[in-house]
Amino acid sequence: MKRILKIIVPSFLMLVLVYLMRGGKDILDGIYIVFPIMYILIGIICSYLLKELLICLIMTSVAFIIPINIFFHMGSCLDCVLIYALLACISFGIKKLIQKKLKKP
Repeated sequence: MKRILKIIVPSFLMLVLVYLMRGGKDILDGIYIVFPIMYILIGIICSYLLKELLICLIMTSVAFIIPINIFFHMGSCLDCVLIYALLACISFGIKKLIQKKLKKP
């Protein structure tokens, strides 16, 4: 149950954030500040299984791309999503390295 919540909650949170930031120029703050931080946190939270991280990234990316296209007609934000996914993978790797170093006596 915990694993399912770790996967579903970030995508739901992404939908809520896009919906709340749809007024004015708040979406630019989201695209350049809030969403990258959220993807970094996803990489940290999903630090046990790579499958879990990939599923979570796919769901969150879909939850980002579709509302952006519907509400703002911005076209494709694939470059942003790729950069965010790279940030999540880097934070996942750093978390794994830290866990390995802490386990070594």
